[in-house]
Amino acid sequence: MKSVEEILKKHAEWGAIATIFHTLEQKGHLAYLAGGCVRDALLGVTAHDLDIATDATPEQIESYFDKVVSVGKSFGVMRVLVDGQDIEVATFRTDGQYKDGRRPDAIHFSSPEKDAQRRDFTVNALFYDLKSQQILDFVGGIPDLQSRILKTVGQAERRFAEDHLRLLRGARFVGQLGFKLDPETFAAIKKESKLIRSVSGERVRDEMGKLLRSTEVNDGLEVMWQSGLMDELFPAQKKSVFPGGRTQELWQNLALLFRDLGKEDLLRNMMFLRLSVKEQKNIEEFWKVWQAPTTFLDKRKGERLQLFQHEGVRWALRMIVLDQAAFAVKAQTAIDEAYQQGVLPEPLLKGNDLKGKLSGPDMGKCLSEAYIQQLEKSWTSHAEALLWLQEYLQKGSS
Repeated sequence: MKSVEEILKKHAEWGAIATIFHTLEQKGHLAYLAGGCVRDALLGVTAHDLDIATDATPEQIESYFDKVVSVGKSFGVMRVLVDGQDIEVATFRTDGQYKDGRRPDAIHFSSPEKDAQRRDFTVNALFYDLKSQQILDFVGGIPDLQSRILKTVGQAERRFAEDHLRLLRGARFVGQLGFKLDPETFAAIKKESKLIRSVSGERVRDEMGKLLRSTEVNDGLEVMWQSGLMDELFPAQKKSVFPGGRTQELWQNLALLFRDLGKEDLLRNMMFLRLSVKEQKNIEEFWKVWQAPTTFLDKRKGERLQLFQHEGVRWALRMIVLDQAAFAVKAQTAIDEAYQQGVLPEPLLKGNDLKGKLSGPDMGKCLSEAYIQQLEKSWTSHAEALLWLQEYLQKGSS
């Protein structure tokens, strides 16, 4: 398993991991790397985070290290801050009953073998013994990893009944890992798909974000379609190929996923996922341009330049260039114009110039037209702007 060690040692958190491990070992405790980081190392991939599982209790962990954050002490989960790194250190445990479909009512500290039994999928239930440099597999995770099969630990229906988000995690791991679902696991997802409706929008949002960033995103989405998860979460969603690999931004990926929905369904989905006001605004801006490209592209240049300042509009134009051949040339022209313009200038004509001449909506209309004229280079100085204003007022009074 030398290759696994080499991959793990390349991780930015390795120094902190080694410090925590040696401290726990000196105190007579077991300490293993656990979960996804072990799986990824076996696949030749560097994980995002390295997590430690140990037989030390939360109270003992607090006493061994200077900086400890209690993020889930009642569940045996602590975060240890060492060498500028924030490492999750969890006590081996078994879980009691899950009554809310999210977390156990009680936990009991236990052994690595029992801890593995409570985890979701076999490939996520592996441990790496830092001392012996060996992989510990108590649930058949290595054969499944070699076969590229995603299978629950133990009875699938039970695993999904414990935490309903695991239904969606199954689809996400198919996309992320490029694995196939074990037939019994898929059958259980399909049977229990309605349970996903009990999961909060925030948790669904985070899981969907990971799925939409996945290499094999369309395989993961296909699991959602075939299992009924898509119909439960986003019932109006139309089946289409997702153009993955274009962005890591959550709102941009969601804009692409929801691009063909009606306005009411789009708003419903954004509210359910509890997106920020900014994210919702960006997606709505994208949706408006995507749905009706000509409405944007037929606007005057000065108007297009102003609208291009909006993130959603910029993203929509980029995607139209790639995916809507009929509008691609005009969309690219609009993009080029905006980059040639660069940062928009301050308006040459301002409200003070209109005092005593116009007021209310008429003033706003005049200033808007004046700025469009300025952006289109109809005039380039304040003096020229005042001459234009004189003509504008004369036309309005005639």
